Amino acid sequence: MGGSRGKSARIPPEALLAGHLILVPTPLGNLGDLTERAREALAEADLVACEDTRRTGGLLAHLGLEKPLARFDDHASLDHRERVARALAAGQRVAYCSDAGMPGVNDPGFEVARLARDLGAQVTVLPGPSAVTLAVVASGLPSHAFSFWGYLPSRGEPRRAALRKLAAREETVVVFETPHRIHETLAELEEVAPERELALGRELTKLHETWYRGTAAQVRTALGTEGRGEMVLVLAGADAKRTLGEEAPEAEPAEGLPDWALRYLDAAREGGMTLREAVKPLARHLGLPASDVYRLAVDR
Repeated sequence: MGGSRGKSARIPPEALLAGHLILVPTPLGNLGDLTERAREALAEADLVACEDTRRTGGLLAHLGLEKPLARFDDHASLDHRERVARALAAGQRVAYCSDAGMPGVNDPGFEVARLARDLGAQVTVLPGPSAVTLAVVASGLPSHAFSFWGYLPSRGEPRRAALRKLAAREETVVVFETPHRIHETLAELEEVAPERELALGRELTKLHETWYRGTAAQVRTALGTEGRGEMVLVLAGADAKRTLGEEAPEAEPAEGLPDWALRYLDAAREGGMTLREAVKPLARHLGLPASDVYRLAVDR
């Protein structure tokens, strides 16, 4: 994304003491989502590297912590990178925070991790908030298979080509979008996938979190002139068994459930759901009565 990629920090091999990098997920908006392990990692860090020193500095102030901050974003200079590299090479603990959510997902976190591994440092990733997985679950769309494509190209034919490619995907697709481009995106989706179901989430985890669901035209109408907050767009896959306004094709329950459906049920059960709870979203996706899907699952 930025001009910093391809730059490497120059550390003499004899200087390496192998430090420890901790990738620390931070709240998407609600500070109550910060985990205790994340608090501990920030408190114990010798250096906190981050995309935005102002944003991360505000989080540290909220936690009552004072830590040296090192900028490490897409436009970070070689000097910024060498500061992080030297801290790791000196055996220090370095915490890395993206602007929000899970570091390494659509941000320079993967570059920090690669740098640490190249230096022989230990790398630990803490679990925590992610806008991608939150959006998939909240969308109500099938989640047995999905892909994440980051931000779309900003304009022109590359943007339209990307939307055509995404509309042809068979799995549920997740993209990030900005408020000033969302109406253009929805208008173009009206052309390439007019009947496809989608969900648009705005201000995730914040006080004014809002979800819009329907076709691209319906969501664009419901959104109106709203232009605040980062947005996550979730588009149903091209293999969805039904689109809005269409009748679901007839299925043959006697043939049994497909392998992917059985894998989904197994994963849902392992995650703590009852079979009846797991069957409901699967039945909606297959366009079958929940009782038929439940019977097939029991008789598998």
